[in-house]
Amino acid sequence: MKYRILYILLFITVLSCKDPVYKGYTQSDSGLYYKLQAIGDGGKRPGIGDYLQLRITYKTSSDSVFLDSYSSNETGTVILPFNHSSFKGSFEDGLEIMNEGDSVSFIVDANNLFTHFFKTKLPYFLERDNIVKMDVKLVRILDAEEYKKKVQEYEAMVADRDIEEQRKLQTYLDTNQTHFSFFSSGMYYLPLAQGAGEGPVKGDLVQVNYKGYFLDGRPFESTYDRGQPLEFKLGEQGQVLKGIELAISLLNKGGKAKFIIPSRLAFGEEGSSTGIVPPFSTVIYEIELLSINKK
Repeated sequence: MKYRILYILLFITVLSCKDPVYKGYTQSDSGLYYKLQAIGDGGKRPGIGDYLQLRITYKTSSDSVFLDSYSSNETGTVILPFNHSSFKGSFEDGLEIMNEGDSVSFIVDANNLFTHFFKTKLPYFLERDNIVKMDVKLVRILDAEEYKKKVQEYEAMVADRDIEEQRKLQTYLDTNQTHFSFFSSGMYYLPLAQGAGEGPVKGDLVQVNYKGYFLDGRPFESTYDRGQPLEFKLGEQGQVLKGIELAISLLNKGGKAKFIIPSRLAFGEEGSSTGIVPPFSTVIYEIELLSINKK
């Protein structure tokens, strides 16, 4: 008990508390808001060059979860190299004084998190002045040798999952009554309706209807159900799955086809951010190209 009380006091002192803006949170000198949730049993802290096995949940200001490590792989964790913070006020500042097993909630600037840590654009549901809430547990601190072993274990798991995905796809093709054509990207397609005119090219604004489902026929998303087609600029990074973009490039206005898309061109090794589509899932999309607005 004495150790725990001293540790809590040390945690607060090292982060140099200021008056909090967010209820229950304290602000450090770097601008990071934090709240200690649980104290672990480990007595080890990270050092530069270590690798941190973390369990992370990302939430909006309204506590809506939009990403978590549970959907990444079977362990429910991610491993990050521990270096200097990617921006002032990053959750990485707080990791520096966490012990193994500790759980801490952080509040960080959304734009800085995605620009400097993830090195990507803000997702559509976040604005530049928004915050992101992060629940972080430091599961384990790994040295270089332990990290190498974890990577080897993961690579073996990926190879096994890839073989299993190929087996499921071949079973589907063997038992399905319709004949899908193969093309070099690793996708299969089945024409459903013939369109007219030229197809879209990079930079064109296209409008499509689609529905996505698993190999067993279970649906997971549909613009038809939403009653609103998807409109986006073809070739603009991060707009749609790579497989959907390749599929649309094969259609012309009014064309419709069914596409079998392997996980590497769909939701990949991590699955969808919502957790609906599991990792290493081959999916089927039925896509209809409604209009093409030339660049």
